[in-house]
Amino acid sequence: MSRKNILVIGRANSGKTHFAGQLYGRLKEPQSSLKINETPGNLEMLGEVFEALSEGKASDHTVAGTWDSLKLSLIDKNGKEFEINWPEYAGEQWDAIFSTRSLDEKWKNQLDDSDKWLVIIRVENEPTFPDFLEKLANNEKPEKKHESPNSTNWDANAYWVEKLQILLQLSKTQIANKVQSPKVAVLLSCYDEVNTENGTPYMILEQRLPMLASYLVANWNKDKLSIWGLSSLGKELTEASKDDDFIDEGPETQGWVISPDETIEQKNTDLTLPIKWLLND
Repeated sequence: MSRKNILVIGRANSGKTHFAGQLYGRLKEPQSSLKINETPGNLEMLGEVFEALSEGKASDHTVAGTWDSLKLSLIDKNGKEFEINWPEYAGEQWDAIFSTRSLDEKWKNQLDDSDKWLVIIRVENEPTFPDFLEKLANNEKPEKKHESPNSTNWDANAYWVEKLQILLQLSKTQIANKVQSPKVAVLLSCYDEVNTENGTPYMILEQRLPMLASYLVANWNKDKLSIWGLSSLGKELTEASKDDDFIDEGPETQGWVISPDETIEQKNTDLTLPIKWLLND
């Protein structure tokens, strides 16, 4: 039986690159209960991300654009081997899935071999249009002004619901009942830029993307879905100027997650927590 792996799903510029770099750094720490099983083939990319962060700068987005995929082979404390797969960084195939309702061979293989999804959504960067949702609520058909469904003029609620439905269909997931597999962890990335008002991550998702929040809760078994807050860096960095405090403290101490039932006052620097939750069957 093949290993069942974790598939990372997210738009371009959603924070996948910094999360990959910071996660890799955490995995190399001696105290980590998850260990790197094989040296990743894209170590150069992760090295470039680390170099930028070590200089107190954000990683250049073109770094990720030069690689079409990333894979981390890991092993947990019980000897269970698995992979975390970022199938594609640049975004072209991710967008093509929407318009063609199909996958290229690489995406198809990784989707078939994954029973856990890590969905990264930068809620502050997602376009929303309240009038669009109001028309849907009133069973009215919104005007179709753009041919490309990945256009920034599409409401993110409809975009994400449609994308997840396509992936479920292509993975041949039975959705007559609540979804048991794939198990899904949603990471609300760049959480430091979100005005959380002491809410839990699910409350924030419900406020910002209510249709998506309702879709997830309605379709997934409650034990197979979790919503997390993620700040891979803990603060905003730029590509141009150095952050001396970030340099002094080191990237390995930066970044945090907010667990599903907690608020921003309860930050946890263990960025592997969502991974461990996915592995806890």
